[in-house]
Amino acid sequence: MALIDLSNYNTTLVQSTDSRAGTPDGNIYFDKANDLIEFIYADELATVDLTSVGGGASDPNPLIRADGLKFEAIYAFENQERASDEVLRQYDRWTSGTFKFGGAYNFVNAKTPSTDADRAGIRGSGWNELDASAVATRIYFGNKGLSNIEAGSQPYYQLAIQGTATDFAKVGQIDEAVQVFGDVSNGSFDSRTYEAVSVRTYGNNYDRKATTTDLGITELGGYSTGFALNESVHLTTNTTTHPLADVYTTPTGVWATMELNNIAAPSAKSAEFSDETGSRLFSWELINSNSATLNQCVAWLDAFATQPDEADGLGVTTGSLGKDIETWYSYNAQGQIVTKSGVDPTTEGMYITNIPTADQQRVVFTDDGGTVKAYSFSVSVEADIGSTAKGDVNSWYHSFFAAAYNTAGAVTVENSSSVAVKGLSSSANGNNKIIFPFDYTGDTVGGTAETDKDCVFLCEGDGGATQAKTLYSITQQTTVAFTCAPAAENNV
Repeated sequence: MALIDLSNYNTTLVQSTDSRAGTPDGNIYFDKANDLIEFIYADELATVDLTSVGGGASDPNPLIRADGLKFEAIYAFENQERASDEVLRQYDRWTSGTFKFGGAYNFVNAKTPSTDADRAGIRGSGWNELDASAVATRIYFGNKGLSNIEAGSQPYYQLAIQGTATDFAKVGQIDEAVQVFGDVSNGSFDSRTYEAVSVRTYGNNYDRKATTTDLGITELGGYSTGFALNESVHLTTNTTTHPLADVYTTPTGVWATMELNNIAAPSAKSAEFSDETGSRLFSWELINSNSATLNQCVAWLDAFATQPDEADGLGVTTGSLGKDIETWYSYNAQGQIVTKSGVDPTTEGMYITNIPTADQQRVVFTDDGGTVKAYSFSVSVEADIGSTAKGDVNSWYHSFFAAAYNTAGAVTVENSSSVAVKGLSSSANGNNKIIFPFDYTGDTVGGTAETDKDCVFLCEGDGGATQAKTLYSITQQTTVAFTCAPAAENNV
């Protein structure tokens, strides 16, 4: 079947002569004695008599609960029935319309749907339920999805900031109304100032939109508004290499001891970042004791964000549950992971412990003061000096910055620990390489920080090897490799 709207209501909706409690023969019943209207769905009534609208006496009921019916169809159907049903005219109307394209309709004259299950099938509109004096007793805000939500995904809503997450009645694209006001006889609550709508399906990118910040709505009323929620396949988190069961449900391997901890009295991180300004305080830490990769850490954060579990792994009850709060990272324009607190991103930061060196340039951390901190970029410089130089016990190597080389002001290159890059060739590793780390983002000798630096590498022997000189450049890449291999000495 399909959604019932203005295009098909007159061939799919039939007025029943009895309620669902009796022997219904149609799918809409005007309960005149109790001022109610019943929407009798196919799961309650499999067949209906559609002969009056061009069908058969025992046709399948076209009113499917999952598809539902638009309020515009309900309104038009009442108009149609009142035009031909003089008994129905003896009673006040059940519905009124105020603005079709805004999905704004009302149940009027103290007449309402029979049950919440009846209400749940109404699509394409919010509405007010008005008493005999036209005062609202209930208000429903109509939610619509405008971007991609996968058919099997479960969207949910919250009526307060970090409030309890409530699933929509059906999965997939959103087209469903939510009660945001009830008078003393209908729940006695008023949640018209805020609603957030989210979709979080593990393996996809998550999205959340809020009325106050993303839609600019200050008060939710009986109308319909769309949320441009969009989900897509996640770049790294997937159910093949990062199955939810292994990551979170029954964690194994690198995830076995991973947890989020709230650090009550954080201390400043020192000598880790290329920029030592800012607070460098982090109220939250993802404890990564098994040195999981960044992708594995992200998968854990994705998994946690779908769960009704406390954020703080230290056993403190904060009321900050994974599904209710914000996510713990975003992507920046460079494609890096940017950490943040999911509890209070405006005043709290989040740090991930023990990130492998190979992943450190793919992540930046937001500290408690809102300053984004990046690891220093360490370049691995690898000079292949060859077996001849390594075997010459008197052979040596020495590296200088090229700018002042061959002058009295020549400056020696230093590694990330401020140790001069010089020594005996015999100290090369088993592959005849001299390898040293260079702090690309922090070293200002030979030029400013975070700039490429031209250097000279010398390797000279004394008896077994001759001399070699190589010009190389330290650039922002993981490895800079070159050869500076003297030939065998045949001149002395």
